[in-house]
Amino acid sequence: MASFGWKRKVGEKVSKSVVQQFEAEAEKAEGPSVDEEEEEEVNWLHAIKRRREILLEDCAAKSKRLKDEGAQLAEQGRHWEAVKKWDEAIQLTPDNPVLYEMKSQVLTILQELFPAVKAAELAVKFRPLWWEGWQTLGRAQLNLGEVDLAVRSFQVAIHLCPSEHSLWQEDLAWACRLRKQHLATKEKIRTRRGDPKTNPSMPQSSSRTMILNLMRCWPPARPLLSGRRAMRS
Repeated sequence: MASFGWKRKVGEKVSKSVVQQFEAEAEKAEGPSVDEEEEEEVNWLHAIKRRREILLEDCAAKSKRLKDEGAQLAEQGRHWEAVKKWDEAIQLTPDNPVLYEMKSQVLTILQELFPAVKAAELAVKFRPLWWEGWQTLGRAQLNLGEVDLAVRSFQVAIHLCPSEHSLWQEDLAWACRLRKQHLATKEKIRTRRGDPKTNPSMPQSSSRTMILNLMRCWPPARPLLSGRRAMRS
């Protein structure tokens, strides 16, 4: 004789904790939820951003150390070593105008005239409202024999800092006097030898050569690397 009994319903008398554990294991097997994935992605991006900030801080600190070391070497007369230090600093912070300006000063002392002008041009490119950068550019251009460009650079510096008397009384006055002397010498040569326009056979000296010859009799550009200015940040 068959025995009969009530069929137990599914889930009957199953503890709540067991059900919750089963659901948690099922969710774990399915993988992380969308919210968890988004949160993990945000944390990952934040970690990358933070690491980049740390690297930038390290580069800036190392660049400043190299800049200061270069300034000390320049004050000791070890100019090429100073340039090497600043080149290393430029690799770390290529948009720092102070590095280019100080490098231009030392290159001028070393008679590396064209590189000095290029370095000063980068200084004013990265900081166009910096009058000291324009002053250094003007002095480098003057040493290269580009008197007209130097006059313009000094005029820009005066426009940015009209209270700086050295720009008026020394740099611009010097450049204008040199240009005037150059024009007078050029006119004197024409008077003595005849106008080249009417005498094509006579060789005509280039303006740059004449300016450089005049500058041999003129005091050289004073280096700006001295005192506190060399150590500016």
